[in-house]
Amino acid sequence: MKANDSPAESPAPAAPWRPWQPFTFRGVARFAGTALWRIWLMELVVAAVVALAVARFIQTDFAPVILQAVQQMPDGARIQNGRLAGIPETLLSETKLMAIAVTPDESTDIGQISDMQLQFRQDNYRIGSVFLPDWGMEFNYGPGNTDVSRAALEPLWGAWHPVIFAACGLAVMIGLAISWALLALVYSAPAKIAAWFADRKLSWPGAWKLSSAALMPGAALMILALALYGYQEIDLIGLGCFFAGHFLVGWIYIACAIRFLDRTLPPPAKNPFMPSA
Repeated sequence: MKANDSPAESPAPAAPWRPWQPFTFRGVARFAGTALWRIWLMELVVAAVVALAVARFIQTDFAPVILQAVQQMPDGARIQNGRLAGIPETLLSETKLMAIAVTPDESTDIGQISDMQLQFRQDNYRIGSVFLPDWGMEFNYGPGNTDVSRAALEPLWGAWHPVIFAACGLAVMIGLAISWALLALVYSAPAKIAAWFADRKLSWPGAWKLSSAALMPGAALMILALALYGYQEIDLIGLGCFFAGHFLVGWIYIACAIRFLDRTLPPPAKNPFMPSA
Protein backbone atom coordinates (compact mmCIF):
# COMPACT_ATOMS: atom_id res chain seq x y z
CA MET A 1 0.00 0.00 0.00
CA LYS A 2 1.41 3.36 -0.98
CA ALA A 3 2.07 6.02 1.59
CA ASN A 4 -0.34 8.43 -0.01
CA ASP A 5 -3.09 5.84 -0.17
CA SER A 6 -5.80 6.16 2.49
CA PRO A 7 -9.10 4.44 3.09
CA ALA A 8 -12.03 5.97 1.27
CA GLU A 9 -13.73 8.54 3.42
CA SER A 10 -17.40 7.96 4.15
CA PRO A 11 -19.64 10.62 2.64
CA ALA A 12 -20.81 13.33 4.98
CA PRO A 13 -24.44 13.02 5.99
CA ALA A 14 -26.78 15.25 4.06
CA ALA A 15 -27.79 18.44 5.79
CA PRO A 16 -31.36 18.33 7.10
CA TRP A 17 -33.87 20.05 4.89
CA ARG A 18 -34.86 23.26 6.63
CA PRO A 19 -38.54 24.21 6.50
CA TRP A 20 -39.39 27.55 4.98
CA GLN A 21 -43.13 27.50 4.26
CA PRO A 22 -46.19 26.05 6.06
CA PHE A 23 -48.58 25.90 3.11
CA THR A 24 -48.03 22.29 2.01
CA PHE A 25 -48.54 19.16 4.09
CA ARG A 26 -44.86 18.23 3.81
CA GLY A 27 -43.83 21.77 4.71
CA VAL A 28 -45.95 21.70 7.87
CA ALA A 29 -44.50 18.32 8.83
CA ARG A 30 -40.95 19.67 8.53
CA PHE A 31 -41.64 22.27 11.20
CA ALA A 32 -42.16 19.53 13.80
CA GLY A 33 -38.42 18.97 14.02
CA THR A 34 -37.17 22.49 13.52
CA ALA A 35 -35.84 25.02 16.01
CA LEU A 36 -38.36 27.06 17.96
CA TRP A 37 -37.10 30.34 16.56
CA ARG A 38 -38.13 29.25 13.06
CA ILE A 39 -41.70 28.81 14.26
CA TRP A 40 -41.67 32.26 15.82
CA LEU A 41 -40.16 33.83 12.69
CA MET A 42 -42.77 32.17 10.47
CA GLU A 43 -45.60 33.32 12.75
CA LEU A 44 -44.19 36.84 12.84
CA VAL A 45 -44.19 37.04 9.03
CA VAL A 46 -47.73 35.66 8.70
CA ALA A 47 -49.04 37.86 11.54
CA ALA A 48 -47.49 40.93 9.91
CA VAL A 49 -49.23 40.14 6.61
CA VAL A 50 -52.57 39.64 8.39
CA ALA A 51 -52.08 42.91 10.31
CA LEU A 52 -51.36 44.78 7.07
CA ALA A 53 -54.51 43.29 5.53
CA VAL A 54 -56.61 44.41 8.51
CA ALA A 55 -55.10 47.91 8.52
CA ARG A 56 -55.71 48.16 4.78
CA PHE A 57 -59.30 47.03 5.25
CA ILE A 58 -59.91 49.69 7.93
CA GLN A 59 -58.29 52.38 5.81
CA THR A 60 -60.28 51.47 2.69
CA ASP A 61 -63.70 50.60 4.09
CA PHE A 62 -64.05 52.35 7.46
CA ALA A 63 -61.89 55.47 7.28
CA PRO A 64 -63.91 57.18 4.49
CA VAL A 65 -67.11 56.79 6.51
CA ILE A 66 -65.43 58.24 9.60
CA LEU A 67 -64.07 61.20 7.64
CA GLN A 68 -67.46 61.87 6.08
CA ALA A 69 -69.10 61.82 9.52
CA VAL A 70 -66.48 64.25 10.87
CA GLN A 71 -66.97 66.64 7.96
CA GLN A 72 -70.75 66.72 8.57
CA MET A 73 -70.45 67.89 12.17
CA PRO A 74 -71.78 71.47 12.47
CA ASP A 75 -70.10 74.35 14.23
CA GLY A 76 -71.08 74.42 17.86
CA ALA A 77 -71.47 70.65 18.18
CA ARG A 78 -70.26 69.60 21.60
CA ILE A 79 -70.64 67.15 24.45
CA GLN A 80 -71.67 69.17 27.46
CA ASN A 81 -72.04 67.58 30.89
CA GLY A 82 -72.37 64.14 29.36
CA ARG A 83 -74.98 65.15 26.76
CA LEU A 84 -74.68 65.74 23.03
CA ALA A 85 -75.64 69.29 22.07
CA GLY A 86 -75.55 71.55 19.04
CA ILE A 87 -76.86 68.94 16.56
CA PRO A 88 -80.02 70.33 14.90
CA GLU A 89 -80.81 67.29 12.74
CA THR A 90 -79.81 63.69 12.15
CA LEU A 91 -76.47 63.23 10.39
CA LEU A 92 -75.80 59.94 8.58
CA SER A 93 -72.71 58.57 6.86
CA GLU A 94 -72.92 55.01 5.62
CA THR A 95 -71.76 52.28 3.29
CA LYS A 96 -72.80 48.65 3.10
CA LEU A 97 -70.17 47.77 5.70
CA MET A 98 -70.39 50.62 8.21
CA ALA A 99 -72.74 53.44 9.21
CA ILE A 100 -72.22 56.35 11.59
CA ALA A 101 -75.31 58.25 12.72
CA VAL A 102 -75.54 61.33 14.94
CA THR A 103 -79.11 61.62 16.18
CA PRO A 104 -80.17 64.41 18.57
CA ASP A 105 -83.44 62.57 19.18
CA GLU A 106 -82.82 59.23 20.88
CA SER A 107 -86.00 57.75 19.42
CA THR A 108 -84.83 58.29 15.83
CA ASP A 109 -84.88 55.03 13.87
CA ILE A 110 -82.12 54.92 11.28
CA GLY A 111 -82.61 51.28 10.22
CA GLN A 112 -80.01 48.56 9.90
CA ILE A 113 -78.66 48.78 6.37
CA SER A 114 -74.98 48.50 7.23
CA ASP A 115 -73.29 45.48 8.79
CA MET A 116 -71.87 47.62 11.60
CA GLN A 117 -73.54 50.71 13.02
CA LEU A 118 -72.28 53.37 15.39
CA GLN A 119 -74.99 55.72 16.66
CA PHE A 120 -74.29 58.82 18.73
CA ARG A 121 -77.41 59.71 20.70
CA GLN A 122 -78.18 62.52 23.12
CA ASP A 123 -77.04 60.75 26.29
CA ASN A 124 -74.87 57.90 25.02
CA TYR A 125 -73.44 56.17 21.96
CA ARG A 126 -74.33 52.69 20.78
CA ILE A 127 -72.50 50.07 18.74
CA GLY A 128 -74.81 47.69 16.89
CA SER A 129 -74.76 44.96 14.25
CA VAL A 130 -77.02 43.88 11.45
CA PHE A 131 -77.35 40.47 13.12
CA LEU A 132 -79.01 41.96 16.22
CA PRO A 133 -80.71 45.22 15.22
CA ASP A 134 -82.44 45.64 18.59
CA TRP A 135 -79.30 44.99 20.63
CA GLY A 136 -76.11 46.94 21.01
CA MET A 137 -73.41 47.95 23.44
CA GLU A 138 -74.13 51.35 24.96
CA PHE A 139 -71.60 53.70 26.55
CA ASN A 140 -72.02 57.03 28.29
CA TYR A 141 -70.09 60.10 27.16
CA GLY A 142 -68.78 60.79 30.63
CA PRO A 143 -68.46 64.12 32.44
CA GLY A 144 -66.86 67.24 31.05
CA ASN A 145 -67.19 69.37 27.93
CA THR A 146 -65.77 68.34 24.55
CA ASP A 147 -65.83 70.23 21.25
CA VAL A 148 -66.96 67.79 18.53
CA SER A 149 -67.40 70.26 15.70
CA ARG A 150 -65.75 69.70 12.33
CA ALA A 151 -63.15 72.37 13.07
CA ALA A 152 -62.04 70.42 16.14
CA LEU A 153 -62.37 66.83 14.92
CA GLU A 154 -60.97 67.03 11.39
CA PRO A 155 -57.41 68.05 12.40
CA LEU A 156 -57.43 65.39 15.12
CA TRP A 157 -58.47 62.69 12.67
CA GLY A 158 -55.88 63.83 10.15
CA ALA A 159 -53.11 63.69 12.73
CA TRP A 160 -54.09 60.50 14.55
CA HIS A 161 -55.53 58.16 11.94
CA PRO A 162 -52.11 56.73 10.92
CA VAL A 163 -51.43 56.01 14.60
CA ILE A 164 -54.84 54.35 14.92
CA PHE A 165 -54.17 52.12 11.89
CA ALA A 166 -50.76 51.14 13.28
CA ALA A 167 -52.26 50.43 16.71
CA CYS A 168 -54.92 48.22 15.13
CA GLY A 169 -52.26 46.30 13.22
CA LEU A 170 -50.15 45.85 16.36
CA ALA A 171 -53.19 44.67 18.32
CA VAL A 172 -53.93 42.12 15.59
CA MET A 173 -50.36 40.78 15.72
CA ILE A 174 -50.41 40.45 19.51
CA GLY A 175 -53.85 38.82 19.46
CA LEU A 176 -52.78 36.34 16.79
CA ALA A 177 -49.60 35.41 18.66
CA ILE A 178 -51.59 34.64 21.81
CA SER A 179 -54.39 32.78 20.04
CA TRP A 180 -51.97 30.71 17.93
CA ALA A 181 -49.99 29.68 21.01
CA LEU A 182 -53.15 28.58 22.82
CA LEU A 183 -54.70 26.84 19.81
CA ALA A 184 -51.47 24.96 19.10
CA LEU A 185 -51.49 23.81 22.71
CA VAL A 186 -55.05 22.51 22.31
CA TYR A 187 -54.24 20.81 19.00
CA SER A 188 -51.04 19.17 20.31
CA ALA A 189 -52.75 16.28 22.11
CA PRO A 190 -54.86 15.14 19.11
CA ALA A 191 -51.79 15.49 16.86
CA LYS A 192 -49.68 13.40 19.24
CA ILE A 193 -52.37 10.69 19.48
CA ALA A 194 -52.85 10.61 15.70
CA ALA A 195 -49.09 10.27 15.16
CA TRP A 196 -48.97 7.39 17.65
CA PHE A 197 -51.72 5.50 15.83
CA ALA A 198 -49.99 6.18 12.48
CA ASP A 199 -46.61 4.91 13.83
CA ARG A 200 -44.95 8.29 13.22
CA LYS A 201 -42.32 9.98 15.33
CA LEU A 202 -43.69 13.10 17.04
CA SER A 203 -42.57 14.45 20.39
CA TRP A 204 -44.73 16.72 22.52
CA PRO A 205 -42.70 19.84 21.56
CA GLY A 206 -42.85 18.65 17.95
CA ALA A 207 -46.64 18.30 18.18
CA TRP A 208 -46.91 21.91 19.35
CA LYS A 209 -44.66 23.13 16.54
CA LEU A 210 -46.48 21.09 13.92
CA SER A 211 -49.82 22.43 15.20
CA SER A 212 -48.50 25.98 15.11
CA ALA A 213 -47.43 25.60 11.50
CA ALA A 214 -50.77 24.04 10.58
CA LEU A 215 -52.58 27.19 11.72
CA MET A 216 -50.88 29.38 9.10
CA PRO A 217 -52.90 28.24 6.04
CA GLY A 218 -56.08 29.13 7.92
CA ALA A 219 -54.70 32.61 8.54
CA ALA A 220 -54.02 32.97 4.82
CA LEU A 221 -57.62 31.92 4.14
CA MET A 222 -58.86 34.70 6.43
CA ILE A 223 -56.79 37.26 4.50
CA LEU A 224 -58.62 36.16 1.36
CA ALA A 225 -61.97 36.29 3.18
CA LEU A 226 -61.31 39.82 4.43
CA ALA A 227 -60.42 40.96 0.91
CA LEU A 228 -63.60 39.41 -0.50
CA TYR A 229 -65.65 41.04 2.25
CA GLY A 230 -64.04 44.42 1.62
CA TYR A 231 -64.89 44.17 -2.09
CA GLN A 232 -68.42 43.04 -1.08
CA GLU A 233 -68.06 39.73 -2.88
CA ILE A 234 -69.29 38.05 0.31
CA ASP A 235 -71.51 39.36 3.08
CA LEU A 236 -71.08 39.24 6.84
CA ILE A 237 -72.55 35.74 6.99
CA GLY A 238 -70.05 34.59 4.38
CA LEU A 239 -67.24 36.13 6.40
CA GLY A 240 -68.45 34.22 9.44
CA CYS A 241 -68.44 30.99 7.42
CA PHE A 242 -64.86 31.63 6.35
CA PHE A 243 -63.95 32.28 9.99
CA ALA A 244 -65.45 28.95 11.06
CA GLY A 245 -63.85 27.15 8.13
CA HIS A 246 -60.35 28.40 8.84
CA PHE A 247 -60.29 26.28 12.01
CA LEU A 248 -61.16 23.21 9.91
CA VAL A 249 -58.22 23.98 7.62
CA GLY A 250 -55.87 23.67 10.59
CA TRP A 251 -57.21 20.22 11.46
CA ILE A 252 -56.89 19.08 7.84
CA TYR A 253 -53.26 20.18 7.68
CA ILE A 254 -52.44 18.42 10.95
CA ALA A 255 -54.04 15.17 9.80
CA CYS A 256 -52.35 15.21 6.40
CA ALA A 257 -48.95 16.43 7.62
CA ILE A 258 -48.59 13.50 10.03
CA ARG A 259 -48.14 11.04 7.16
CA PHE A 260 -44.98 12.92 6.12
CA LEU A 261 -43.30 12.42 9.51
CA ASP A 262 -40.62 9.75 9.99
CA ARG A 263 -41.84 6.29 10.93
CA THR A 264 -41.22 4.93 14.40
CA LEU A 265 -40.29 1.54 12.87
CA PRO A 266 -38.91 0.83 9.39
CA PRO A 267 -41.40 -0.74 6.97
CA PRO A 268 -41.28 -4.55 6.92
CA ALA A 269 -38.82 -6.06 4.44
CA LYS A 270 -40.28 -7.83 1.45
CA ASN A 271 -40.30 -11.64 1.76
CA PRO A 272 -38.01 -12.97 -1.03
CA PHE A 273 -39.95 -16.23 -1.16
CA MET A 274 -43.24 -14.52 -1.93
CA PRO A 275 -43.96 -14.41 -5.65
CA SER A 276 -44.19 -10.95 -7.08
CA ALA A 277 -47.51 -9.81 -8.39
